[in-house]
Amino acid sequence: MTSEIEQLKNILHKSKKWDGTEFSETEIELMSKHYELVLKWNNRLHLTTLTQPREFFERHIRESVFSELLILPIVNQVWDLGAGLGVPGMVIAILRPDLIVHLVEVSRNKALFLEETVGDLRLNNVKVLKSRFEDIKRLHKESCLTVRAIERMEKAIPKIVRLGAESSQILIFGAKGLGEKARNLLNDQHQVESLLIPGSDRRYIINIFRST
Repeated sequence: MTSEIEQLKNILHKSKKWDGTEFSETEIELMSKHYELVLKWNNRLHLTTLTQPREFFERHIRESVFSELLILPIVNQVWDLGAGLGVPGMVIAILRPDLIVHLVEVSRNKALFLEETVGDLRLNNVKVLKSRFEDIKRLHKESCLTVRAIERMEKAIPKIVRLGAESSQILIFGAKGLGEKARNLLNDQHQVESLLIPGSDRRYIINIFRST
């Protein structure tokens, strides 16, 4: 495990964020520690099949970094629905300590994993909520919802849109067609753009935000 963690650190040191800036030493240490805890818990919880350093970086870290760039200036808190292994919410929290990040996870064991990770990383801006996202009340305007790993995502879109009705932004990871499904549920106060994730030919982030 030690060699895998060192490999990820080397990848992070040699890589840049999408805006061209480098990862700070603090960010590298925290992301590597998160990866270490994923490896520790993965056999028991099946958090991800992408456990090698390069694939973990490309799919989990870089995609999360890309989503962080999209967060609107008005947003002061992020709600990561179906947080699972903590992506993108944990990465966003590391990159943006000014934001309050809520990791919403219904699985008791995965919620325990998230709580241990938050504690070990000392992320004071992260809160773990063991709950079905359907049980959360309507969120306020300064919120951004992120959704990446909810089962049967297409069927969940109406509930996600309803929960985020008053929020400034919703970011949904998935196929391009999810954007059209969401658009059909929204009024003309919202805009929907389907953004191809760099380096992918079929993975998108659906960016839903209020028109100005």
